[in-house]
This record gives sequence, structure tokens and C-alpha cells, in this order.
Amino acid sequence: MKDPAGDYGLPAWPGSPLIRWLNRATLALAAVGGVGTLGIMAIINADVIGRGVFHTPVPATAEIVSAAIVAIVFLQLPLATGSGRNVRSDMVLNRLGRRGGRGADMLNAFHHAIGTLMLGVLLYYIAPGIFASIRGNETVGLYGIFTMPRWPFVVCVLSGCALTLAQYAVLTVGFATRAFDRRTA
Repeated sequence: MKDPAGDYGLPAWPGSPLIRWLNRATLALAAVGGVGTLGIMAIINADVIGRGVFHTPVPATAEIVSAAIVAIVFLQLPLATGSGRNVRSDMVLNRLGRRGGRGADMLNAFHHAIGTLMLGVLLYYIAPGIFASIRGNETVGLYGIFTMPRWPFVVCVLSGCALTLAQYAVLTVGFATRAFDRRTA
């Protein structure tokens, strides 16, 4: 299955409720990430205008933007993964896909299995710190000038990791199923 762009296609899934929920949650996180990007643009522009026109910058702009960028990356990651748009070199996959597809599916299954494993390890190690950050009422900003709670940013990272893990797992199963399906041999 090739798409018009020439990339080797993602496995098609029937409309199971779990997959529909995963895709909706992934899209919702991406939308929140898009709004976050607009928020970063607004605060940076306000800071530039405040510095240039009023000689008064927006307090803690750098700290807020740095925390928000990390959150936005993790909010966008599940959609990029689920739609096959993660950064990768697909020259080998395209060549294998032209030769019948089984090799490309097996390599994709392996790649996504490693991604599932890596996201699992990442979640295992970051989740306790994120929960401690929430319980400890950690803040972002400059003490005495402007601070805000850190928990919204870390919840975005945790949610993005969890949904990216789910997307990798679903794609692993999909590629493996398609690679070993006897009807496609």
C-alpha cells in the first residue's frame, strides 16, 4: 500500500473503539500543542514589544517558553508517530517496499518495537519525577517576580509519552501483522 507521496504506507486498522479513542486523544493533544505554539508566539511578541516600546520586558519569558517548548514537542509527538511523520531516513524502507513490502513491514515492525521499548523506558524513569513535581508544587519562572505551577508542563510531557508509547505499540502490531500475513506473500 503506497500513498501518493511515495512513502511506504502505514498499516490500516479497522475502526476498533480503542484505536478510535487513541486517534482522538492524539489529535486532541496535537491541538493543545498548536494552541501552545500560538501562546509561545504571543508571549515572545509581547516581550519584544514590551522591551522595544515600553522598555519593560514580560517577566520570566525565557523560563516559560523553555518549559512550554518541551511540553509542545511531547504534545505533538503522538500525532507525528501515528501518522508516520517522525524523522527518519526511509531510503531503505522505500526500496524494500517496492520489492513486495514484507521486508519493509518487518523493518518497520522492528523500528516501532524499539520505539515502544524506548518510550517504555522513558516513562518508567520520568513518571516518578513528574509525580513528585506535581506533589511538590514546583514552579517555573523567577521567584519574587513571576512564577507559575510546573505541573501543566510535566503533565503534557507525561501524556505525550504515554500516547506516543501507545502509537508505537499499535504500529508495531500492525506492521508485524502485515509482514506475516500469508495473504500478502
